[in-house]
Amino acid sequence: MADRTDVKPPRNFDELKEKALAYGRERGKARLGVAAAWDPCALEAAFDAWKLGIADPVLIGVPDLIAGAAKEAGVDISAWRVVESPGAVESTRRAVELVREGEVDFLMKGKVNTADLMRAALDKETGIRAGKLMSHIALVWTPSFGRLLCMSDGGIVMNPTLEQKVDIIKNAVDAMHKLGWECPKVAVVGALEQVNPAMPHTIDAAALAKMNDRGQIRGCIIDGPFGFDNAVSEVAAERKGVVSPVAGKADFVTFSDIDVGNVFYKALYFMTEGVQNAGVLIGARVPIVMPSRADGPDTKRNSIIVGTVIAQASKG
Repeated sequence: MADRTDVKPPRNFDELKEKALAYGRERGKARLGVAAAWDPCALEAAFDAWKLGIADPVLIGVPDLIAGAAKEAGVDISAWRVVESPGAVESTRRAVELVREGEVDFLMKGKVNTADLMRAALDKETGIRAGKLMSHIALVWTPSFGRLLCMSDGGIVMNPTLEQKVDIIKNAVDAMHKLGWECPKVAVVGALEQVNPAMPHTIDAAALAKMNDRGQIRGCIIDGPFGFDNAVSEVAAERKGVVSPVAGKADFVTFSDIDVGNVFYKALYFMTEGVQNAGVLIGARVPIVMPSRADGPDTKRNSIIVGTVIAQASKG
């Protein structure tokens, strides 16, 4: 796909919010299924999205527990649909079932273990797997960087093989198209920007770039290996003599393993003033918002915004 300069990708979460609101006005608000919905933090985030006008929450779980959590969170859920289900695992399976039945447009994790949610989503008979692999994307914005950067995978795939890295990129590129990127620039990032046989990730990076050249991975421009500095900074790329259409201009960075991605994401969140971020699980029939207990309300709201846009864009 040719790189187009007339299509402007979203530069911040406010622009994504406006896109979500536009979808809501055009198509009606997205239906957000909250699995095991007796989590005060999840209900607070869902209430924020409802007040914004981008999502209609559907609460799945034990009604008394949900009512107690809503009282603790200080939110009024009287206008929302509640689907009764007896426990956390059962509620998660019921939430996945509602996706299959077309009753909800995307999901958010409530008071349930991530492993239980993944098992329900990946079940071969009753799950909502869409492709070969489910993966996690994070979007981050900082005042100094001034635009959104997407990254993966810092949450699900521990030590991806080359084949899994292909799927991680394909998942992310598909999501980014729906979020507004026409042809994202993809940087395969590691400790250095040269192929080194002693560092297998650099060999994978070169292979991914060549697969993109040969049309095996479409809809984006891939290059690598890069150090993180010369992937996102044109100054660093120029100083190191790294010449590439991606160098210094990456829209999406993919890491060697979950440790690198997870540490980088959390370091940005806890050590960068003014940072804004979001995280969504992709590769299923619908996006799944999976807030961490450590996430603040802004991150949860941004994650629902991202999930809303992907879910609405998926309707065609």
